[in-house]
Amino acid sequence: MTTRAKGRGETSPADEEFLQQLSRGGELLAAGRVHEAQPFLERAHELQPRMEKAQNLLGLCYFKLGLYDRAAELYEMLVRDNPVDPTLRVNLGLVYLKTSALQRAAREFETATDLSPEHQKAQNYLGLTLAQMGECGRAREHFLLAGSDVMAEK
Repeated sequence: MTTRAKGRGETSPADEEFLQQLSRGGELLAAGRVHEAQPFLERAHELQPRMEKAQNLLGLCYFKLGLYDRAAELYEMLVRDNPVDPTLRVNLGLVYLKTSALQRAAREFETATDLSPEHQKAQNYLGLTLAQMGECGRAREHFLLAGSDVMAEK
């Protein structure tokens, strides 16, 4: 008895289901239909728990639903696996900012700006975090780096 190796372009039924779930969940999320996206993205994550795109979309879904603990868990895993990705650090920082874990948020935004000094969102969110921490002078520097002159003036 011989078995045929899977050739290029062939996918298993489980892979096909994963791609369908991820695609549908991503479409719903992009359309702002977050509650409807959640079960599709959770199923995709269940099928392939280490797939970064599924983790990232599910983390975003949880964030938008206000399920910050679940979002933090996913983004912490993503950052652990991809420590030099500034966008993942910004996403994790936003979860911390939303939950008022300001020191942790600042650390993630600072790391993101160290990795990518031109990352305007990271600079802006770092400015917001520092302002909430009462560090207005440092906040102003980061608002200027983000190109947010209006915020810098506040």
